Amino acid sequence: MISGENCGIIKQIMIVKIKRFFEKALLEIFVDKYNCIICDRELQEESRLGLCPQCLGEMTFIGEKICKKCGRLQLNEADYCLTCQNNLRYFDFARSCVAYDDKAKEIVRGLKFGHRKYFGKYVSNFLIDKYAQCFADIEIDYIIPVPLTKKRQAERGYNQAQAIAQEFAEHYGLEIKTDIVAKVKQNKEQAKLTGNEREKNVFEVYGVIKPEEVKDKKILIVDDVMTTGSTVSEIARILIKAKAKNVYALTFASTNYKITGESLEDDKVDNEN
Repeated sequence: MISGENCGIIKQIMIVKIKRFFEKALLEIFVDKYNCIICDRELQEESRLGLCPQCLGEMTFIGEKICKKCGRLQLNEADYCLTCQNNLRYFDFARSCVAYDDKAKEIVRGLKFGHRKYFGKYVSNFLIDKYAQCFADIEIDYIIPVPLTKKRQAERGYNQAQAIAQEFAEHYGLEIKTDIVAKVKQNKEQAKLTGNEREKNVFEVYGVIKPEEVKDKKILIVDDVMTTGSTVSEIARILIKAKAKNVYALTFASTNYKITGESLEDDKVDNEN
């Protein structure tokens, strides 16, 4: 007998599938490659990033002035931000493509809450470029997108982290593994918490389902946004505990480093997995 909770999940999945069918049909008619995915301005030529020159010019690409551990933009000349100095980080290092400013937020919100899964193929191209800059000398065994709970994925219809990893992984011939790490608990919204609270909030929220596939592997975690790095660090922790050799992280965007408390209320959508 199907429980009430499972029945609800099945109903949500069916609704999402119907929505996706009609969205796909609409995309066949209104081809997104002719318009900017942020402002909808008509593109003069096809863009691999899906953006018009104006919107692209307003994005902040992350360069060399970063924390060497989490990869976020640094406000000073120190090698590591205070968050990484004061908290153990289990990943080897993390890197992001752009700062989580207004334009990046619009892309992430469209992907997460606007049912625009096709944004993922454009974000994948951001990852392709960043990977070439920062990971060219590392032989990654496979990619793990940050997982969602079953309920959240049923509501959304897809995992946005997997969506942005798809074409990026195909480009480099990397395998995506979605059955190794699972989100086993629904935690509080990270965006309402300070940095220290975030560390506690993600502890033991994720679990390794197939530890035998982790041993001696070099793994790349992929997600849409990094804030303090607590989520990817917790996933890295359980992977290292399962005998992974190295764990790295690559995200589309990362929030600017905040000195006082790192409460990220303004960036509420970034970690609503």
